[in-house]
Amino acid sequence: MHLQLDQARNGPLRWHERLEAAAADSGRDGAIVLGCVDCEGSLVFVGPDFLLEATLHYRQRLHCDRCLTAYEQEVELPLAFVVTNRPDDVSATDDGAGARELEPEDLTTLGAVDGAVDLAVLVREQVELNLPMKPICDPACRGLCPQCGADRGREVCTCAGERFDPRWSGLEAIRERLGGV
Repeated sequence: MHLQLDQARNGPLRWHERLEAAAADSGRDGAIVLGCVDCEGSLVFVGPDFLLEATLHYRQRLHCDRCLTAYEQEVELPLAFVVTNRPDDVSATDDGAGARELEPEDLTTLGAVDGAVDLAVLVREQVELNLPMKPICDPACRGLCPQCGADRGREVCTCAGERFDPRWSGLEAIRERLGGV
């Protein structure tokens, strides 16, 4: 779906769209958007630019980094962007090779292409950016035992406590000399 900027010049343009999100779109192994992404929002003319406000609703499946268990999560993601129909501002710092330093306002500004915003590209990008770096199924997740591999949240670990790693023996000697600090 493309949002035409001209449709919002005389009043707010409101929409509700269901967009398909393929598993390959997630950008990370194991992270899958389940079903469609519901997107609703408005586009309002506010001077030379436009204000795009939207909310994304979707369900995703992730794998916990501590216990490796797959879990599902409901996501409600509010978005707000300034949409400009002007060419890129030339005042940004340019390194001579065509690259430029991003300014804080660049993170909340969208450039329209031929007077329109491609909603599918925007939604796909925001879903990818919203993926957690270290997904955790539960803040109290105890993870896997490094010795036997048991999931400490589901079963009792058969290991006899923490084993000492001999690679740390040099630091242990320093600790003993400092009085067990």
